[in-house]
Amino acid sequence: MIQEPLVFVGIVLFAVVLASSVGQWSTRRPKRDRMNPEAIRQPKVLAVAGWLVAPVGLLLVLSAIAGTSDPEDRMPMLIIGILLLATAAFLVATYLNSYIVIRDDEIIQRTILRRLRTIRYDNIDKCRRLRNGPVPLLKLWGYDGVVIRFQASASDASPVLAALKRRQTPGA
Repeated sequence: MIQEPLVFVGIVLFAVVLASSVGQWSTRRPKRDRMNPEAIRQPKVLAVAGWLVAPVGLLLVLSAIAGTSDPEDRMPMLIIGILLLATAAFLVATYLNSYIVIRDDEIIQRTILRRLRTIRYDNIDKCRRLRNGPVPLLKLWGYDGVVIRFQASASDASPVLAALKRRQTPGA
C-alpha cells in the first residue's frame, strides 16, 4: 500500500533532477547557428521538448474526436490536447526564431515573432542585472525605447559589460 506513493515520489524526483540537469547542461553549451556563427540560439532542448509534446497533444485531440459521443467526456481531453499542441508549437518556434548576437559595438536580438531589436553600446540608456532564480539576466534599455533582455551566462556578455564599464568611467 505504501509503495505506490513512494514510486510516484521517486518518478517525480527523477523527472525534476533530469529536467534541471538538462537545463544546466544546455545553458553551459550555447548553441551557435550554422548560417550565422556569431548568433547564439536557444538551447536545442526546447525543440526536442516541443517535438516530444506534439504527438501527445495530437493523440489526445484524436482520441477526443474519435471518443465517446458525450461531449462532457471528451471536452477536457480536447482542451488539454489543443493546449499541448500550442505549447509544442511555441517551443519549436522559440528555438527556430529567436537568437542573440553580441558584437563589439552592438547587441542584436531576434524575438520569437522574428522582430529584430538592436542597441548600439553608445545608445544604452540604462542597464539592470536581474535574476530569474539561479539564472543571471541582463536587461538593457536603449535611448530609442528598445529593450533587450538576455541570459548573461549563456552568452558571452563581456563586450556589453566592458562597454558599460567604459561609460561609467569618467573621461573615457
